[in-house]
Amino acid sequence: MGSHLLLSYSEGVHLMKWLLRGTWRRISSSIARMEGKLFVVFLFLIILPIGVLSYISAERYTDSIERNTVTYVSQVSDLMISKLDDYMEDMKKISIIPSYLAEIKAGLKESNRIYESLSIESTDEQLDPTTGRAATLSNEQLELLRRVEGSIYFLNNIKNGANTVYLFDRYGHSYFATKSGGVRSDLKSVYQDWRNLAYDAAGYPVLVSTQQVSGSTSGSRYVFTIVREIIDTNYESLGLIAVDANIVVIENIVKDLDKATHGTTLIVDNNGQVVYDSEKKFIGQNMKSNDKLQALGEEGSLHTKVDGKPVLSIYKQSSNTGWKIYITIPEQKLMGEALRIRAFTLVSAISIIGFALLISLIFTFTLTKPLRSLVRMMKVVQTGNLDVTFPVRSRDEMGLVGNAFNRMIIRVKSLVEDVYMAGQRKKEAELEALQNQINPHFIYNTLESIRMTAVMNDDVEVSDMTQLLGKLLRYGMGTGTETVALSRELEHLDMYMQLLNYRYGNRFVLGISNVTDMNLPVMKLLFQPIVENAVYHGMDESKSSMTINLSYEEEGMDHLFTIKDDGVGMSDANLKHLRQRLNEPKDSHVNNGRGIGLRNVHERLKLLFGEGYGIRIMSKQGVGTEVTVRLPKEKTKGERLIG
Repeated sequence: MGSHLLLSYSEGVHLMKWLLRGTWRRISSSIARMEGKLFVVFLFLIILPIGVLSYISAERYTDSIERNTVTYVSQVSDLMISKLDDYMEDMKKISIIPSYLAEIKAGLKESNRIYESLSIESTDEQLDPTTGRAATLSNEQLELLRRVEGSIYFLNNIKNGANTVYLFDRYGHSYFATKSGGVRSDLKSVYQDWRNLAYDAAGYPVLVSTQQVSGSTSGSRYVFTIVREIIDTNYESLGLIAVDANIVVIENIVKDLDKATHGTTLIVDNNGQVVYDSEKKFIGQNMKSNDKLQALGEEGSLHTKVDGKPVLSIYKQSSNTGWKIYITIPEQKLMGEALRIRAFTLVSAISIIGFALLISLIFTFTLTKPLRSLVRMMKVVQTGNLDVTFPVRSRDEMGLVGNAFNRMIIRVKSLVEDVYMAGQRKKEAELEALQNQINPHFIYNTLESIRMTAVMNDDVEVSDMTQLLGKLLRYGMGTGTETVALSRELEHLDMYMQLLNYRYGNRFVLGISNVTDMNLPVMKLLFQPIVENAVYHGMDESKSSMTINLSYEEEGMDHLFTIKDDGVGMSDANLKHLRQRLNEPKDSHVNNGRGIGLRNVHERLKLLFGEGYGIRIMSKQGVGTEVTVRLPKEKTKGERLIG
């Protein structure tokens, strides 16, 4: 075979070391990457799920607290608004009672008649300084007015709470029954405002927002008032009624809510006047200039800041009074429990993550420990020491790798021995070839002597035949690689055909078609054995000549050469037998001389280019034989063309 198929012992050992070094580098880098990848995988599998779950749980819990708080406070505010609305309705009902009580109407009519007949305008000089009434009233008139005041006692006690009822005749003279808070000191100054509001409402109740007042027997207090004009059945105006309600009424309703929410409550009427404030900072002030409050709708919630601290504000408006309730809850109070749970969840998550990462590190290093041991053995093998064995302790994947490594070491040892033996055989073959070079030179010199004798005897035909035979022998026995240019192979074939025609009297015709690239590399002595087989086994004695045609074509990544003759051909049985002999082992049968050249070409093609290449024989008796040679387009590594 060609010299490129043989390796020296040193080359084989160097190749084995190179393969092992590359394998070790790939495995060691894979281990480093494996440890890193495993750790990254565990990192993401642990941190992401636990972290995301903890974050989502904390956020959902916080949102749940906020939603529940908003829902609870909204429900409580609805109840509070309902209570306030009911209380206002009761006060409005109290304010309409005088229009139906005969004693009150009679007293107010008498008061109007007295002051009208006396032509008295309500001045301090015309009133008794002790009773606040006209000094000239008769006993009968005084008795009637005392009955009016008695009815006021009744009105004061209809509704439980700190209420005070004031009655006024058309001239502004007041009638009241003193309660624990005493009569408000600004009664005369606010009368005119009440009168305008009541008369403009034409009998409908008017709600006056919270005011700060001081009593005759106590300090200041906050009250809100219902005023209404008192109208008789004949639509005659008798005066007006004012019902003061202490702000403590609202405070009693709100304080339980503030206690539960740890927040504050602000109630503002539809004119922007503060009706109630838990902190007593804004009662009586006007909030109409506050754009944030004015921009809010009828109900809802929002996050904002008060004095730089985040708060949750929930607001709702009464459809009856128009009052809007703002409940402000500090987020620190609202989220206190949520923050504690979030901190506990965070600490738990960090602890679990740390423990899981520790376990993953231990698992990673335990998993890669056998691989690191294998790498150390690979380093030993890299130095040339093949006497190592990986200890297989389990039947898992690592055990399979260890078994494969041990088998590889055994195989490497075997290959090194094979390479050594091949090197020895190569040396022996080279020595034998040097010894056999004497015989070709002797034959060449002898043929040249015969040719010169024929020339001296003027025998041109013998001279030419001798020269052709010498060239054929030089071509066949010449040293070099297995591959030559197509032009050289065709030149050799042409010389062979000339010799045949000298012998058989020009009975053979060689045709070449579709061959364009004469530099195409082909195997040496490719066509001559095939043509020789066609001549000696296919020549038809009944024909005067025999035509042999060589054609070329490409098929995919292969070259195809077809040698076709018009000889006697073969029967199906002989063709089948010949095909079987082409693929049988070399020494499995006794050669009878037929097909030896074809078999030689077929085996050399397979050895040189691989099992997928060789020759294919087609034949039909009486028609001829066709032999197709398949070669790869890619040349074998290390080949060179003979010039």
